[in-house]
Amino acid sequence: MTATDAGPAVLVGAAGAAGAVVADLCVRDGLGFVLLLHRRKDGFVAEELCFAAREDNGTWPLPEHLSGSCVGFDPADRRKNETLLCGRPLMPFGESETLLCTGRRQDEDDGHEMLRFHTLLVSREVDHLDIEDLSPDAAPGAGRIRKSLRSRVALLALYPGERVAVRPMAREGDCLRALGEPYELTGTAPGPA
Repeated sequence: MTATDAGPAVLVGAAGAAGAVVADLCVRDGLGFVLLLHRRKDGFVAEELCFAAREDNGTWPLPEHLSGSCVGFDPADRRKNETLLCGRPLMPFGESETLLCTGRRQDEDDGHEMLRFHTLLVSREVDHLDIEDLSPDAAPGAGRIRKSLRSRVALLALYPGERVAVRPMAREGDCLRALGEPYELTGTAPGPA
């Protein structure tokens, strides 16, 4: 896994223009993903997943819509979210898969891979997520990635065959401590899309 970079700021500005709130960003190689939340006309909260592929010159085009659904709860309602979490530091609440041209593989699938997206509800105690790549083909000593939180909802995009451990971390002054056990998330099975 790679850490996010500054590029998605352009993507956020473009994607967040229609009254939606940017809940989180995830950048994997040259692909940027934005999770938007908005209130539907019936009052329910919905999520929209959008993506863009970084251009060769480093700019981000306007994002394209991948998927959307009703969330089932309001991520902005702190009290209800803490009730849903039942004392846990985070809770997976959404998962989806999409076939995308990642450009990583040049084989019979013409660079298309099935990506898996995980959305997590995160407690107010959590300062950031510590993500460790447990994939069989992970680079030795790759270390951990620190994922900052834009909101109480986090988005992770995993390639086929990837497996990660997500640790919610709390800050106490200058010290960090893990909150509970890590959660393991996986990408789709490796192989032809």
